[in-house]
Amino acid sequence: MRIPFFLFVFAAGLQAQTTELETYIEVRSGTLPIILTVPHGGSLKPTNVLARRYGVTGTDSNTVPLAELIIEELETRYGGKPHVIISNLHRTKLDPNRDLEEAAQGDPIAVAAWHRFHDSAQKACDTVMKKNGIGLLLDIHGHRHLDQRVELGYLVKGDILKHSDAELNADAALIASTSIRDLDKRSPQSFAELLRGPQSLGGLLEFNGFRCLPSPSKASPTFMAGYFSGVYDVAAHGSRSGGTVSAIQVECPWTNVRETPETQRRFAVALANSLGVYFEVHFGRKLK
Repeated sequence: MRIPFFLFVFAAGLQAQTTELETYIEVRSGTLPIILTVPHGGSLKPTNVLARRYGVTGTDSNTVPLAELIIEELETRYGGKPHVIISNLHRTKLDPNRDLEEAAQGDPIAVAAWHRFHDSAQKACDTVMKKNGIGLLLDIHGHRHLDQRVELGYLVKGDILKHSDAELNADAALIASTSIRDLDKRSPQSFAELLRGPQSLGGLLEFNGFRCLPSPSKASPTFMAGYFSGVYDVAAHGSRSGGTVSAIQVECPWTNVRETPETQRRFAVALANSLGVYFEVHFGRKLK
């Protein structure tokens, strides 16, 4: 029986589209209960994807090579790799850290890429929950704020961080709305300590040489200073709406973190070291 020629063409088109999407959105399976997402580090500007007409379009330079070094350091220390989802599309073509309408703005290839990014992130979360029971998603970004600190976003706005520890700990509605909702239930420490105590991720990174916000040294942003508290990725895949994978948006400054391979490596080492302690303290288990 001869197969009609148009079916060969159709199949070839589907294969080309699948290969294209795999190039645009890179997905790697891991073994650790950690998921890395990198939505804004891509450089590809394919002509068959329309440019976005509104929204932020600047790239987060060097976040992809930074993520690669984080992967290396995690494997060196803990014998396994994180799950990884990277958008290789430039932000002028797709912004995975926004809802679908703003992210892709109707372009069918961008829409498909957005779905691949988030379907893969959710699949990674489901895999981690099934295998480990718990997990942590880190959404890797870059910022250019004047205060060159690592900014950690938990879906807690900067003006809310100005509240006292007692006020934060008493605000059940706030805690339930964060991307670390499940982790707060598991950790032996208070919510405020999770945000900015000595063994918070910010506190541990500061111990390893990187200034952070929030942290013991800087509990909240100063007046009119920039601070990214987290957007779509950590809201969609953190534990705010259920599940046992919590999420943190990791906004890396240019100076001392992203600017050179040497600073990237130092930060990757510091983050890997910090995560080992973080899991033991708050999740109650070793990463290795």
